Amino acid sequence: MSTVLVTGGTGTLGRAVVARLLNRPHRVRILSHQAHPVMPAAVEVAPGDLVSGAGLREAARGVEVIIHCATNWRDPLMRTDVAGTRALLQAARAGGLPHILYISIVGVDRTEYPYYRAKWEVEQMVAQSGFPWTVLRATQYHPFVQYLLQSCGADTQPEVVVPGGIRMQSIDVGEVADRLVLLLERGPSGQTPEMGGPQILSLEAMAQVYVHLRGRQATIRSAEPTDEMYTMMRTGIIVTPAHAEGKITWEQYLQHILGKQPAPAY
Repeated sequence: MSTVLVTGGTGTLGRAVVARLLNRPHRVRILSHQAHPVMPAAVEVAPGDLVSGAGLREAARGVEVIIHCATNWRDPLMRTDVAGTRALLQAARAGGLPHILYISIVGVDRTEYPYYRAKWEVEQMVAQSGFPWTVLRATQYHPFVQYLLQSCGADTQPEVVVPGGIRMQSIDVGEVADRLVLLLERGPSGQTPEMGGPQILSLEAMAQVYVHLRGRQATIRSAEPTDEMYTMMRTGIIVTPAHAEGKITWEQYLQHILGKQPAPAY
């Protein structure tokens, strides 16, 4: 049995990781800046904040593994990712040398896009920290693609305009959580093979499936991307065809969240 600290434990991936750890012989602690996050009773909540550094030493005390899921792609200063990871490692060092297990993104080493560069910097920080370490890169999660399509008006607009020329290989969050727990139990592994979803689809095709399953009548149209993130995605660095290891497809994910079929079995 290990005592495991999960950063970002209230986030999409973090919650999936926590749920799986609770089904294994591990003690689970999360770092949370929320005073009373809604979590299962068996989860210990350690109040703290990566940006300010408050509570990190106490949160890391006595843990054998830190699964580092916390991130904030909306922060232009990347404080949670870069400065926050540096503070976390400093705090963890005071209590020993736990295994640091970091979740990253496919393609972070092949672009100057700021968020990806921050993730790449964190990978290097973890690898050079002197801690036993593991890094897993995964493709975008299904809920992130859903968020992108909703931001393009897929829930409301008669014409849905998506950035053209983008192919995505989205993956189920639960499958990534399963891999992280497997890597935890396997022990420090360094840079591990990437993990991608089962299909590579254009964003237009994904929008068509989404609109159809929502029961909407809408025209899907593509346009030249102007946003820096979409321009980066268009280069193709975000897919990993040789590592299409996920099983749950984009359509299966949508069918589940839209109530058209039971939850996938993991």
